[in-house]
Amino acid sequence: MDEVSRRESASPELDRVLRILLDRIAGGTFPPGSLLPTQREMVREFDVSRDTVQRALRRLADEGYIQSRQGSGTRVLRSPLGDERPAGPGLLHASLGRLVQDAFSAQVVTIDVFSLTGESLDMHLRLSAERILDGQIRPESISVRLLLAQADGDHPLFRVVGEPEDRRAIDRLQRTAAMHTTSIRDFLSHLQWDGLVPNVRFELAQTSVAPLQKLYLLNATDVVTDYYQVVRRRVVLDTADEVEVHDIVELGAPLHHHSVAGMDPDPESVAIVNSAKRWYEHAWANAARSETG
Repeated sequence: MDEVSRRESASPELDRVLRILLDRIAGGTFPPGSLLPTQREMVREFDVSRDTVQRALRRLADEGYIQSRQGSGTRVLRSPLGDERPAGPGLLHASLGRLVQDAFSAQVVTIDVFSLTGESLDMHLRLSAERILDGQIRPESISVRLLLAQADGDHPLFRVVGEPEDRRAIDRLQRTAAMHTTSIRDFLSHLQWDGLVPNVRFELAQTSVAPLQKLYLLNATDVVTDYYQVVRRRVVLDTADEVEVHDIVELGAPLHHHSVAGMDPDPESVAIVNSAKRWYEHAWANAARSETG
């Protein structure tokens, strides 16, 4: 393993690259319509491996921030602070970053999430935490519950293609989840320790439910969801070995958003939000607790 790969396996380099790119997109360094630097330039600037840059770009593409085309570079599509476009009663082509930031404008912030690794949640919470650090918002309390799909030896996904006994892909996924959940816990705790938010609570649990979609419940009034798809793709492991794995990725389509906020919410949205809340509470009640803080 080379020196760059060793540093990345021991520190959240992917998280750092994501935050820098998102900050630059949000701050106008790379406005919508502009091109990002080449992968080679980012590898040199951030002092990380090409795989880390590619993973960061794939995550931003999954979230709808960028689009990469062979021979045309990587173009910014929207900002984390961008607007949403209505698509019918109670349904929006939603910017998850904008919705999470809107949720943080409340005095009492509650966020319940079901996902695979917590990577997107980490990214979006950090953007809102920056607003708290800058004094733009001052919530009285923040409560985050993260329900992760349990990736273990019996899981049919995250396997090396043709080698079902090879655990390296599952181990890699578990390390990614551990990195992001630790990151979330640490920076949320620091908001309280530094006296910026009086009450902070983070809870982590795991469930054996297959991760067919990601689900965000924001302040008990808004549901944001998107579906995963199963793919075969090549990844570079921490050992620098390149393998083909069964993986799941976000479809890249606009997220679906339903809200019951306001005086006269759409009946379909009311039904969907209530159903999502019941499902989450049932899954949470039957999940294995991993961490509370």
